[in-house]
Parts: sequence; structure tokens; C-alpha cells
Amino acid sequence: MIKTEDHLFAGSLIVSCKIPNYLEWVRDTLFVLNKYKKEFKYSHLIANRWENTYLPINLVPSVKIPMKMARDLVKKKWNLSTVALFEPYPKRSDSLPPFWFNISKAGESTGIHDHANLASISGVVYLKCKKNSGDLIFKKKGVPDKLIEPKVGNMILFPSSLKHGVLENKSFGNRISLAFNLFSFPLPNEEW
Repeated sequence: MIKTEDHLFAGSLIVSCKIPNYLEWVRDTLFVLNKYKKEFKYSHLIANRWENTYLPINLVPSVKIPMKMARDLVKKKWNLSTVALFEPYPKRSDSLPPFWFNISKAGESTGIHDHANLASISGVVYLKCKKNSGDLIFKKKGVPDKLIEPKVGNMILFPSSLKHGVLENKSFGNRISLAFNLFSFPLPNEEW
């Protein structure tokens, strides 16, 4: 049984939990990331940093573990049927999968954004982080910000419509996370 911690922010549920056997999962996933650096694809450059780093599922099958776990937790916590996609979204013009890695060096951050037009629930799992490597921040006008400190092996799930970002990495090492989107089931037929 997975132990979860529920957080409420501006009327929305945010759920956190540890990935089972996370030390092994993190080790294996970081090994694959390092092994396939030359295969990385990137989506967009912001402030001289590649915001999202992609690998195809055949090179990093370990991402299925937290994504399937997230799908099951979403059913339990939100009573919402979702699908975890491991290949690019059907009918989407790019060829990037709906999961990616964020590799943030010291001094880097991720701006405030949401995934509302793409997904129902979004998630992040921390693979590498040190103290002061940048909290996950949720923002809504008129409500105090919600901060969640990254911890290796922790997964955070939240509605994709929530505005979120990552504060500056003030540690001396990289902060590495896996991020993903879950989609309402059944998938809509129209293109985004």
C-alpha cells in the first residue's frame, strides 16, 4: 500500500508520495540518462537553458513505473480515469513523448506555467536534488504560494491547470526530475 500525503491549495488537491523501491529506480533511471545523453531531444530554450529533455520510451522504460502508479493514484484520489501515454500524443504535430526530464544547474529555475490545454493531471518525480535545489511552487492570485521541497524518490501529482514553477537552484549540484502529464480517458479525437 502506498502512503500518500494530501495538500490543499486554493481548493485543489495536490498529492505526494514515495516511489516504491525508489533508490533502485532512481539509480537505474539516472544511469540511463547518463548513458543516452547523445540521444537527448529538447523542446525549447529559455534563459539559455533547455527547459525539457526528452528520451524515447524504449531507452528509458523505467518511467513507466511512476506514471502507471500515478494513473492508479489519480483514480483513487480524484476519481478520474486517466491514461499514461508513453509515445507522442496521437494527432499532435511534434514527435515528443508526454514525459520529460528537467535538468537544472545551479542558478537555474523554471518559470510559472500550467499544462491546462494538454492534460488533466501532471506529475513530477525527483531523481537528484540537494537542499536548496529549488522548491516546487504553486501560485494563484490572492492565495499564499504553496511550496513543496524536492526529495529524491518523491512524486507530486496535481491538476494540470494549477500554475506552478520551480524556484532557483541554490545548491551546488544539478536538480534532476522526471515530469509527465496524464490525459483524461478516453482521449479526445480533436488535435490540440
